Amino acid sequence: MQLELSQIIRFVVMTVIVLGLIYLFAELTPWIAKHVDKWIADYRKTHDPKQDDTYGIRSIYDLPPAKPEQPEQDEKPDDKA
Repeated sequence: MQLELSQIIRFVVMTVIVLGLIYLFAELTPWIAKHVDKWIADYRKTHDPKQDDTYGIRSIYDLPPAKPEQPEQDEKPDDKA
């Protein structure tokens, strides 16, 4: 099997592109991680996990979480129709 010059150039170009993408991802990963860590820190400052039930682990057999109680209203509906 004879390799033509165009096949060799195509192989070299594809190899350089793949290695370039690997290098780009390696360079961008710390930058992305820094921004994600900052976002998580801001989220934790404004979020109280004690009031959120999404962090709990429940089985399919557990009862659903209790809803917060609403204060009862003493207003009676008017029957003046």
